[in-house]
Amino acid sequence: MRTTGTSPGPIVTTTLGPVRGSAGPAHSTFLGIPYAAAPVGELRWATPQPPAPWDEPRDATSFGPAAWQPTGGPLDGLVPGMGSEDQGDDCLSLNIWTPATDDARRPVMVWIHGGAFSLGAGSLSAYDGTSLCTLTDTVVVTINYRVGALGFLVLDDDSATANAGILDQIAALQWVRENIAAFGGDPDNVTIFGESAGGGSVLSLLSAPGAQGRFHRAIVQSGATDLMLDRDRTRLVLEAFARCAGVDPDDTAALRSLTPQQVLAAQAQAAGELFATVGTMPFHPCVDGEVLPFTWQAAAEAGVSEVPIIIGTTRDEMALFAGFDPAAATLDDAGLRARIAHLGQDPDALIAAYAATGTVEPPAVWGRITTDNAMWLPALRFAAAHSTHSPVWMYRFDWPAALASLGSPHGVDIPFAFDTIDVGGWDSFVSDPSAAHELARVIQTLWARFARTGAPSSSEIEWAPFDTDRRSTLILDREVRSIDDPEGPVRRAWS
Repeated sequence: MRTTGTSPGPIVTTTLGPVRGSAGPAHSTFLGIPYAAAPVGELRWATPQPPAPWDEPRDATSFGPAAWQPTGGPLDGLVPGMGSEDQGDDCLSLNIWTPATDDARRPVMVWIHGGAFSLGAGSLSAYDGTSLCTLTDTVVVTINYRVGALGFLVLDDDSATANAGILDQIAALQWVRENIAAFGGDPDNVTIFGESAGGGSVLSLLSAPGAQGRFHRAIVQSGATDLMLDRDRTRLVLEAFARCAGVDPDDTAALRSLTPQQVLAAQAQAAGELFATVGTMPFHPCVDGEVLPFTWQAAAEAGVSEVPIIIGTTRDEMALFAGFDPAAATLDDAGLRARIAHLGQDPDALIAAYAATGTVEPPAVWGRITTDNAMWLPALRFAAAHSTHSPVWMYRFDWPAALASLGSPHGVDIPFAFDTIDVGGWDSFVSDPSAAHELARVIQTLWARFARTGAPSSSEIEWAPFDTDRRSTLILDREVRSIDDPEGPVRRAWS
């Protein structure tokens, strides 16, 4: 475990007991504070429960363990430092960076980590809240939640819940609501933000009736996909997982008696078996009728949440995963047309639209298609639906990765909101890291202004709200600028 600062440090009393953090020159840090009990035994796949209270000051100078997750595997190493080897049962904890433990009631920014709903932790070095907290005078919180099968396997048992990982996030937000004032934060001004699966988590919280009222603004970074599972597919996942674990899918006691290592082994084997039928992320939020009654898109259309949002994607999202489809690199015109037709689209219309925006070669066109179909178009649809009842601001992140072939891929934006470009190997992944700090500070300022006021615009940067007429989009690059309806011919060809 990493530690921050030295004890003795500031002591804050929470509803569960006092915690002792670390004092820095311009902020204080509190790490590894439990917001729910360890999800073991009968609590595995159950709604999170409060931890046991304590009386003496609890040490909060070390991160708590990450949720159980695989190390290695196909997703590990695509971007720097996304996994954690410090794992354990008692994983439901959070971390706080605050300018001061006073009564100033600062905006609170709660980060939800990504990692394909199977990796990650709030303790990763890229998510260090020091810079964001001190630059913007906000209280920054990062959280852990159950991931993989332990967070998203759906059992057919009344003692279990679907979407346990989302319920963990709601429990963490409830802890923030009850306690953050003691850490200098405003419980009535909480912004949730996250990237990739963290962005998908934000969409889930926007869609979950039980989460409403616990946050007041939301930022979705590269989270808008159409990958939510339905109950039929969750049953396929349960059956495959149980078969790989060697137990009956309806034997809840046997499932709960599996060791974490057995769970991870069955999870990995089942994911391989389910690729063709369920897709790339079988352990993923599902429409269960209770925690999530709707898909993310349907929830936006129904107005489940009316908080203002920022939503966006990187320019070349799916370039990060191009290695999973090596045949695409040598695609010819006939192969491109066959793939487009398989998507149910008009090859002539799409190829002409991409050519009009300067993308002509079949491999490059297919690269754009995969990004647009998987990420950009779902984000546009969500923004359009949400904007009918709540303010929306849309962005596109264009700062490139160091490897030119990646363009601006999925994940390249992760260290910018925290300005942690110099840690954990990000300075080798992000192009021109010394200049990237300037954009990081712009993003920190925009995100924090949105958290503070509900609108990110300022006299320095004009960023009009999104609507389906103008489709204003802020381009985050060396030149931060606002344009209307970027890639309009492509959007119209898809629709």
